[in-house]
Amino acid sequence: MKALNLAFAAALVGASVSSAPAMASDNTWACEVVLCLSNPGGPTQYGACVPPITKLWRQLAFGGGFPTCSGSGIAKTKYKKPDDGRPGRLTVTWADGRQQTYYQPRN
Repeated sequence: MKALNLAFAAALVGASVSSAPAMASDNTWACEVVLCLSNPGGPTQYGACVPPITKLWRQLAFGGGFPTCSGSGIAKTKYKKPDDGRPGRLTVTWADGRQQTYYQPRN
């Protein structure tokens, strides 16, 4: 019985530890995406932005949604993937009404 309780406790602790970082990591990634997209020099001007933006393009290309970063100032996003194989484009509408369009790089 003691071994069963120990196994249950270990499983519970393992589940709570493994779920907490995923939430923080997801929100961190979402905020990195917003920060990189807001750069006037382009979303991949800085090397630190290449991985989060690459992950964003991959997620959008496979039908995933735009990540959410609380307090980011983004009102709406729209991803369009052309049927003819051209790279997709992402249009971001900020809370103040301005829009910016980003084009997915060719692989």
